[in-house]
Amino acid sequence: MLTVGDAKAALIVLQPGKRRFLEPFLGRSRSAAEAAREVGLPVEQVAYRVQAMLRAGLVQAVETRARAGRAVTVYRAPAEIRAPLMVLPDGDARDFFRLIDEPMREAFLAALAGLAGRAGIGDWAVRLYRDDEDRIRVDLAADEGGWDPSMLLSPRHPAVMFNWVPLSLSTADAKQLQGELMAVLARWVAHAARDGHAPTHQLGLFLTPLEPHSA
Repeated sequence: MLTVGDAKAALIVLQPGKRRFLEPFLGRSRSAAEAAREVGLPVEQVAYRVQAMLRAGLVQAVETRARAGRAVTVYRAPAEIRAPLMVLPDGDARDFFRLIDEPMREAFLAALAGLAGRAGIGDWAVRLYRDDEDRIRVDLAADEGGWDPSMLLSPRHPAVMFNWVPLSLSTADAKQLQGELMAVLARWVAHAARDGHAPTHQLGLFLTPLEPHSA
């Protein structure tokens, strides 16, 4: 296992566009040409990235294969590489979490928009108003009524949930909620899509303190 200690190496590990060049070498010996075939990119582009990964200490040259014309260098990366978030500036760490979250969030939003009509909410309206506590609110409204998530539990609607709830919790309550959410996830993780099987639903669970010192 390799633990990287600088931001440049960490960003190669954390950013999908850069990491794709590293992945063929994880725990395996590959030439640049072999890696290029694996990722479907020109060998010159992969060879350039290999040099950057060499400088970052993520891959090593492990052997030279004799070949007519000139020898071919073979590279290998450890089977596991860890990049501590503490080596990144705050902005880069935030970008990393965005990179993890964004593709799944975009898939969720695209599916939700496509489902709107079938879910019975395509003819609903966005409702902008000031509530009884003088707060500006934006939600959905059906006809003259307000938004009630339980409406979607009707058998005629797809299994959809989209709710953010700002909470005021003690540390103990927050940990209890965390445990309950983890238990829900544990009950359903056996249904996670495996290689060769397309997922049919997407589940996301989110909970975080808004300040490091939140109690």
